Amino acid sequence: MDRAVIVGTFEFIGFSLCKHLLEQGCEIDGIHFNKDKEDALINEKRLAIGRNANFYEKNYSSWINSKREIIKNDAIFIDIYDLYIKNELASLREKELIEEFLLKNLSEFKDQQVKIAFLLPIQWLKDISRTHSRLEDVIEILRENNISVSCFYMPVIYGPWQPKEFSFHQALANGKRVRINEREWIHDAIFIEDLICFLSDCADKPLGESCLLMSSVTGHWQKCAEYLSLAYNEDWHTPDLAKGKVIEKAIVCSVKFSEGLEKQRSHILSIESPDGL
Repeated sequence: MDRAVIVGTFEFIGFSLCKHLLEQGCEIDGIHFNKDKEDALINEKRLAIGRNANFYEKNYSSWINSKREIIKNDAIFIDIYDLYIKNELASLREKELIEEFLLKNLSEFKDQQVKIAFLLPIQWLKDISRTHSRLEDVIEILRENNISVSCFYMPVIYGPWQPKEFSFHQALANGKRVRINEREWIHDAIFIEDLICFLSDCADKPLGESCLLMSSVTGHWQKCAEYLSLAYNEDWHTPDLAKGKVIEKAIVCSVKFSEGLEKQRSHILSIESPDGL
């Protein structure tokens, strides 16, 4: 892959993917969600990227309302996962994304053989027919127009740059009482580097599937929670998911869960003000 557009380039998954692809020599249009208050870590992330001639940062508001050039074989990643976890879905401005970008460029997407990947929380599958009908409808329209669209539904992702909303981050950052976010999927977990390798590989292949991503390690989240001495209800059952035609794909774990968590701990300690994460 030579070029990618990452919507949510400074979010957890978006940034990790951006950094990885830049290291592979890929050219990136990084679309940064504009919010009322800029995340204190954004400058840290800019520093981590450095002065890279292949990285072009763009403000989401300006980008979505501008005339955008659709380039042949572009891979477009839209990181909705992080906005859901942080309860900031309003930043997506779904109506504008759908009408001003996705629907307006249907013919260009098809002609230029663009691939689009939606990065979604696994909870999206719990009520796929009602709560998220507008986005799901436009995904069907894209596919009906022979545009390559993939949806990746993900459980807890952990590792360096994980946001403070996750219980693993809280336990590693300060060890104080941990609050398990109601938006945190406690039934599975995937290490960020393994996820990013998978997404990067997918970008070089024909897309078009809806995949529920799962760890190759049984009880991955619980193993991490026990390593961090987190208290959780062992009787919590996996909610029913509207899986439909979703394909389950196991992501191979490249490191032991404890090593992944220690990588995350080391990263937190390397940041000057870990409480600001």
